[in-house]
Amino acid sequence: MIGFVENRRLLLLTTLLASALIAAALFTAIAPTAAAPTSRGFKAILKDGVVELYQDGELVKTIKAPEGAKSVEVFTSEAGGIYFKFKVEAPPSLGKGSEEKAIEIVRNSPRVKEVIGSDYEIVGVGLELSSSGGPAIVMVKASDGTCYRLTVDLDQGAVESIEKAEVCRIELSSRTG
Repeated sequence: MIGFVENRRLLLLTTLLASALIAAALFTAIAPTAAAPTSRGFKAILKDGVVELYQDGELVKTIKAPEGAKSVEVFTSEAGGIYFKFKVEAPPSLGKGSEEKAIEIVRNSPRVKEVIGSDYEIVGVGLELSSSGGPAIVMVKASDGTCYRLTVDLDQGAVESIEKAEVCRIELSSRTG
């Protein structure tokens, strides 16, 4: 009887080990390779907002990097696709006090009442990506459904500009020149 129980334990352990080995082999065989670092001689260099892609030391292509990109990695897939992974700088935060100040400026602005009216909803408050400490952006939706992008100077306490917007959300962008 003792020999029978030991044989069953040995058989169970052998079955579990064989199953684990088979599962590991299958996982390795079918695992996606798109996220594996490249081994085809590609190298990506990020400088001045442009990615230069080199293969075996020769420049193959240049592409524009996303705003705020700090570093880049290049990956390839089995099918020959090339993928980039960017580390991007977080956009500046407006802060709760400044956000409330921007909303207050908008609500008290006679210019906003003249252009948009007094029946509107504030949809979002933020900053331009490159303007930490610069003007705030306030998105409002009028009662007729029209969206407006307001630029608010927090230092002067005034609405600088009112522009119609296609969508009622803040899209981060960068001012140049």
